[in-house]
Amino acid sequence: MPVIQVNDKQHSLKPGQTRVGAGPGVDVAVSDDPALGLQAILELGGNNSVVIRPANESAVIRVNGVPLADPTPLMHGDKVEIGGREILFSDDKKVGATQFVSASDVAAIAAKRSGPARATAATGGRLVSLVDGKEYQIPGEGITFGREAGSDVVVAQAEVSRRHATIAPSEGGYSLTDHSTNGVWVNGNRVQGSQVLARADVVRVGSEEFRFYADVAPVAKPTPATASPAAPPAAAAAPPVASPPALPTPPTPPTPPAAPPIIAAAAPPPAPPPAAPPPPAAERPFAAPPAPRSEPPTAPAPVRTAPAARPPKKEASTAVKDAPKGGIPSWLWILLLLIVAAAAYYLGMQGRG
Repeated sequence: MPVIQVNDKQHSLKPGQTRVGAGPGVDVAVSDDPALGLQAILELGGNNSVVIRPANESAVIRVNGVPLADPTPLMHGDKVEIGGREILFSDDKKVGATQFVSASDVAAIAAKRSGPARATAATGGRLVSLVDGKEYQIPGEGITFGREAGSDVVVAQAEVSRRHATIAPSEGGYSLTDHSTNGVWVNGNRVQGSQVLARADVVRVGSEEFRFYADVAPVAKPTPATASPAAPPAAAAAPPVASPPALPTPPTPPTPPAAPPIIAAAAPPPAPPPAAPPPPAAERPFAAPPAPRSEPPTAPAPVRTAPAARPPKKEASTAVKDAPKGGIPSWLWILLLLIVAAAAYYLGMQGRG
């Protein structure tokens, strides 16, 4: 049966709640001053686990020298200070033995918190073993868990690494860092890398558990906003000046329609170059009359907006007529050839006769 000892007198805790303080309405009095009032409430669960919590915000309670702010489980041998009076908690069934609180019990205790976990400052850190009740102070350089004898907290188990984990002060309180392969648990949840601890967190290394304590982080009080100086009064507005009446706007003349675009006629293709004059008769051998000269091919006409009629081809006679003056015309050469041919034929017939 769990009991608390006040002034060398033991008080057995009944199932449910036990009120501790002074004055009417308390179950266990720790002082004769009724002005102290109700200070703490101890709750006994079905598995003989006892949880202590402050009865009000003004209550000053310490567990093993650490101010109490959240519901915290008590273990055999804990020292509770209420109203300046020290109270010893013990369990008759575990006298001379140790108390073990499982992870499921810790999770049930943590669920009773009315708000989020309380943050801690980077001072006053310590660990209390839930196996043998031994306390470990956390110095400024931190504390180390491990299997080897040189560790600050030795856990001699096969699943514990030589340097398993560390707890050291940080900017936001105390940080737990995992250096192992088998892991470290806080309140039943495995730590991923590192985690900032809160008050009353339970750290499990191997199969051993430790409760963490530290000073509560101070709450920053909001500073009153500085009143801004009053703005100078605005200058008196000048009286409005009457504007002259607006003159009537003359009607806008209609815009004439735009002229249709002028389509430029395509330029006619260039004329073919004149034919070269035939060589003189003395230099030309006797041959058949030259074939009429054909017109050179023309380049494809460029794209134009209006179709243009192709010029008619010039006849061979036109080319002969356009021959430059000073040469023998082609028709004269043909006439001479006919005369020569007739004379030769005539002479041939005379020779035969």
